[in-house]
Amino acid sequence: MPTPLKLIHVISANDVFGPEKTTINECRALIKEGWDCQIINFWDTDDIPIRAKAEAAGVPYRCIISHKRFDYGVVAELKKTFEETGCDLVHSHGYKSDLYCHLAARRLPTKTVTTIHGWTSENLKVRLYEKMQAFIWRFYDRVFAVSRQYRDIAIKKGVPHNKLHILYNGIIYDPKAPRSSTEDKQQARKKFGLKEDDISIGIVGRLSIEKAHDFYLEVAALVVKEQPQAKFLIIGDGLQYEPLKKQVQQLGITDNVIFAGHVDDMQSAYDAMEIEAICSHREGLPNALLEAMLNEIPVISVAVGGVPDVVEDEQGGIIINNRDPKKFARKLKHLIESAELRQQLGVKGRNQIKQNFTFQRRLELVTQHYRELIGA
Repeated sequence: MPTPLKLIHVISANDVFGPEKTTINECRALIKEGWDCQIINFWDTDDIPIRAKAEAAGVPYRCIISHKRFDYGVVAELKKTFEETGCDLVHSHGYKSDLYCHLAARRLPTKTVTTIHGWTSENLKVRLYEKMQAFIWRFYDRVFAVSRQYRDIAIKKGVPHNKLHILYNGIIYDPKAPRSSTEDKQQARKKFGLKEDDISIGIVGRLSIEKAHDFYLEVAALVVKEQPQAKFLIIGDGLQYEPLKKQVQQLGITDNVIFAGHVDDMQSAYDAMEIEAICSHREGLPNALLEAMLNEIPVISVAVGGVPDVVEDEQGGIIINNRDPKKFARKLKHLIESAELRQQLGVKGRNQIKQNFTFQRRLELVTQHYRELIGA
């Protein structure tokens, strides 16, 4: 019986969002194919949501406790793990993981790969970290970018062309899975406090500055003047909750905005939506985009990150090329007014995901990269 190929994903995360979900799903799928996979996380406590979610998925998980901004003890522990397990590949995620894995894997036969999920660039400290990260990528064996935009950024920052590859995110698609029924959608709408005549526009993501919820609320204020049936659903929580609540009150749109908080059952959120909005300043390739399109929800988005790679030629949505709230509101009002357009874009979007952005397609591509690197 052949020795299983050994892969370690290294991250630094508290909970499961897009990158973490992709990582867990990849490990689970490769384990079924006979690989030896595990996730190593470093955080200041082991009692965090990502541990429970990884274990629930049947993925071996280990947390290395770290309380320091830079912890060489983590580097030493990683190096020891790489040596003892004889791992073939390490796949890191994020600037701290990239640094630690680079230092730990030096002079070892272990191949190193990383993924550019997206940069927030929210302040000077983060921008310095990102500059350091781009420098470290030059020493990695392969660098995956989740969009053309991030590939081009990496090239400008000096990452060699031959190490860069686009690896789009993908979501699990089961053609045999039942679609949500009319009753499911009605129950979901009730769950989020939506009435029968409401048209719901959802935004999905943590409440942080780079997601530009403030822009979303500016648009909402413009839309509800003419279309009071529009309801703006905010899925997620985070540090910007209080400022956003204050902005809603100042704009006088309290009756049209619903703060839903963190939602574990995301299918219910998509069942309650008729339109999804993406307003972010920065994105990689958001899973929320792919999930909405698979659910035949038309998307309206600013041209950010990998969104134009997916929603091109109105394949599932509408792209706004400049950050103009009036233009965004005008296009959104058109979507609200036309159920026919929403349906057309929804069908196109689902087909786009089924053909080009499934998890299985991503898994085949990333496995091909892994095997090429280790000569398997």
